[in-house]
Amino acid sequence: MTFLPIIERELRVRARSRATYWTRFAVVLTGMLVCLPQWMWSGPLGTFDTLGRSFLNGLVSAAFVLSCGACLLTADVISLERREGTLGLLLLTRVKTFDVLLGKLGSAGLTSLCALVACLPMLMISVLTGGVTGGEVFRKGLVLPETLFLALAVGLWASAGGRERLKTSRTALLLLAGVVLAPSLLDLPSAHIWPPGPTLALCSPLGALSSAGDASYKASPKQFLASLILVQAVGWALMVSAGFRLRSSWREERGEITAATTTTAEEPEIKTACPVRRPLEDANPIVWLLQRQRGMQVLLWAGALVGLSHVGAVPVLIRFMRPSSYPSVVWSLSLASAALEGALFAWAASRFFVEARRTGELELLLTTPLGARELVSAQWAVLKHRLRWPMLVLFIPWLLGVFTGLLAHPQSQWLLGAVFGLIGCGEIFLGVGALCWLGLWFGLKAGGQGRAIVWTISLAKGLPFVITILCWYPLAALSGAVFGWRSSFYSITMWLPQVVTLALYLGLIRLARRRLLGELAGAEPMKFDLRQSISSVAHDASGAFRKARHWTPS
Repeated sequence: MTFLPIIERELRVRARSRATYWTRFAVVLTGMLVCLPQWMWSGPLGTFDTLGRSFLNGLVSAAFVLSCGACLLTADVISLERREGTLGLLLLTRVKTFDVLLGKLGSAGLTSLCALVACLPMLMISVLTGGVTGGEVFRKGLVLPETLFLALAVGLWASAGGRERLKTSRTALLLLAGVVLAPSLLDLPSAHIWPPGPTLALCSPLGALSSAGDASYKASPKQFLASLILVQAVGWALMVSAGFRLRSSWREERGEITAATTTTAEEPEIKTACPVRRPLEDANPIVWLLQRQRGMQVLLWAGALVGLSHVGAVPVLIRFMRPSSYPSVVWSLSLASAALEGALFAWAASRFFVEARRTGELELLLTTPLGARELVSAQWAVLKHRLRWPMLVLFIPWLLGVFTGLLAHPQSQWLLGAVFGLIGCGEIFLGVGALCWLGLWFGLKAGGQGRAIVWTISLAKGLPFVITILCWYPLAALSGAVFGWRSSFYSITMWLPQVVTLALYLGLIRLARRRLLGELAGAEPMKFDLRQSISSVAHDASGAFRKARHWTPS
């Protein structure tokens, strides 16, 4: 069993990382954030049965999204070894390709499983609240490790044949979306059939969650077991395919290395043409350097599409959830999509400074005559240029909602609707700006890429979320009890947290910009001043001469 030493090596490396402990804390905190709004909203207005159902659906949805996100943990484990040149050393020993895959799966899987197990006890809150049986909680709890294994297998498959982190992560996300959503979407025409028969959706974790409910399980318990077996089979099929893919890619890479060595020994090197610069890039070499970054546009577009994902996910959720469960599930997915959207925008913004610090380019750039202010302004100019169309995509659903709302309401309320629309658009605009500026600052300040993303999301997404929860519920309850639940003052109170969030975003942008310029300016070398240097030398010489005059031999 040669894969056991690989697991031991990976676990020793992860045991020294503080992220191993903070991951469990973050997972439990996410569960608390999911439960808090459900209690605040369902408590005064609903029964304990609906509250328990909301707890369960919200927690399962959040844990399901986090389990799917585990594909990013294994999307770079093998490609990182290939970039650092250690993959060849591993494969030259008795270790085989499947041993490498099992070792990486064991190390990443144990860490992810510990984080998931920390969240599973919170599912029993729904049983204590009422309205949910223990069997349904147990069955849905079994689906989550299956989803985690499938996501890890998808990440390993993507990493087995790639080299760059961005490309392997993109491949893993697209493949996981296809594996999870495609069977359910193909099975939508047969959704009206009752009782449900064997369908393609059983190959997906969503189908397993759907068959884990009390009504579906009582109608056909074999479908739940069959879905668990099929999801497990799909995961192991991806693992086997990843092994063959890693072996074939390593053979091709070894053949390319041999061919390149032979060509270098026999033929002269052929120089490639340098990329042509544009006139604007010639005027500012930092802009030219930033334009050479690969993957930034992909990250920005991915963030914009993730921000719209909960809009397109609602029709799919209707296929699997009861009408009373829609608010909790949509809330959990909105929370997860907001966190993932912020992570992608923060990754794109902080990537340049993180890589420049790692490679040493930042010190070289700060010694140029352009200086820190020009470096920051050039980075912001490139981000603004690349954010134009993704921002337009983010604005489209909001503007359509405002337009349809204005048509549905009488003309006396058009002004209020237009104001609310402007506040919503301003929140999107300033929110993305805060993510970018905080990403730039933490890319320079944080210890690595992951820490920069976590700190950026905590301030740009977590802090407004806490303010909204703490401000909205007391104000809404007070204004609804005093002025009525359908009064205009109640509608204005509903949007008051958004106004506070706008002010917070402006403060965060100003703080991040000021701190970024201050820290970069402090890292610049001191400018040489001839007059000040001559005056300081003359002052030191005169002081030494005065001391020599009063010197007496001992």
